[in-house]
Amino acid sequence: MRIEAKLGRLSIFLGPAACLILLSCSVRHIVYPAPAVSVADPPRPLRSVEWSLADGSRISAWVHDDPGAPPGRPVVLFLHGNGENLETMRRAGLFEELLALDVPFVALDYPGYGRSSGAPSESSLLEAGSVALEWMHQRFADRPRVVVGWSLGAAVAVGLVAANPDRCDGLVAMSAWTSLADVGASHFPRWLVEIAVADRYESTVAAERVTCPGLVIHGSRDQIIPVDQGREVGRALGAEWLEVPSAGHNDLLSQDIVWRRLADFLASIQDSTPPEGSSGL
Repeated sequence: MRIEAKLGRLSIFLGPAACLILLSCSVRHIVYPAPAVSVADPPRPLRSVEWSLADGSRISAWVHDDPGAPPGRPVVLFLHGNGENLETMRRAGLFEELLALDVPFVALDYPGYGRSSGAPSESSLLEAGSVALEWMHQRFADRPRVVVGWSLGAAVAVGLVAANPDRCDGLVAMSAWTSLADVGASHFPRWLVEIAVADRYESTVAAERVTCPGLVIHGSRDQIIPVDQGREVGRALGAEWLEVPSAGHNDLLSQDIVWRRLADFLASIQDSTPPEGSSGL
């Protein structure tokens, strides 16, 4: 392959260690291509909140409190894809879709994305999600909590729910992969992926620890994350499955059926017993 030939030529001048560093940085950019788009203030009725991570990083999120949402409606934590931030979500109209669900929600930017400081990694993304879930547990203690993620966000969502079973009442994974190594190996030699990628995001392994109801949605024409991987994640979760024949990867969230099915799933979670407690904020 051309990439192997380039690495061979580079090794003559830089040596194997330097080539590995360059390769690792290149692959890291592929996994976490944070868009160079400044995040403006949130549009009404959303508001901005921030939380701190253990290393002092600040995580930025937009929140819709939705005081008019019926009692028992779930609150959603939405986790975006690897090439997005809150501003690109706004420009794409995703917040209009979320508002139409008639639920409170939280959408956060990962470390190193948008106004969030720090560096993205599997551990930092999971920590950011856990902090958001804990905040939601305090702020929306009378509502079930559902984690919804797309692409990279789906991998974070599965790992997050697996690590926080007492904080989650539902999981929606859209365009999910079985593991980062698996999806990388569908585009590059597996040995190259194993060497260059430190993060794992092993969704099928994490799925074994998920006990709440789940929904997995995937486009049948997805050329980035093969639909078979999403199907395997769905089986591992014992989740509802929706395959969208007309959708690929980047256009999945533009399909009306996705949002209708998501609305139906949230309604089913509404019928479950909500967590006990009261709002503390």
